[in-house]
Amino acid sequence: MKRKHLLAFSGIFLLTTALVGTAIARELTDEEEAVVCKLKDVAEEAGRDGYDLAFWPVVRKGPPQVSAPLTILLDPSIEYVFVGYCDENCSDVVLNINTLSGEELKSETDNLSVLPFEPPYTERYQLSLKMTDCSVEEGCVYGLGIFTPRGATVPGSSDLPEELAQFEICK
Repeated sequence: MKRKHLLAFSGIFLLTTALVGTAIARELTDEEEAVVCKLKDVAEEAGRDGYDLAFWPVVRKGPPQVSAPLTILLDPSIEYVFVGYCDENCSDVVLNINTLSGEELKSETDNLSVLPFEPPYTERYQLSLKMTDCSVEEGCVYGLGIFTPRGATVPGSSDLPEELAQFEICK
């Protein structure tokens, strides 16, 4: 009897998960797609130069002047390349790398910001991305990619597949 209840519960759980997963999935906006595809182009170019994504790329939407900080453990034996990009409704992206005490170590501002960085010591740093301007009231879409030399052992990095599913829309 208990086994039947467990099987029924398992079936209901799987069905609910499938329905909720389908309800959560949605089409990307044109702006989101543009940012994802730009990050894919950058990843392909970086790959030709011997760099790979070390972490899953981040794509979000937000208002101008809002900072999107990310705390990350960096190794001084690795040269990192941080890339920030925003959609066509945004003028520039500011990428900053700071110590956790707030000291700015390096900064780059551009529509496609590329910030190479070799940390002075193994430590947690704060990487932040801020859009300087956004012409649409509901916010602009931005993306962030973190690249390292191919084969580097990166602390806390993601084990990414050769082909990222989120880049599949950019064929």
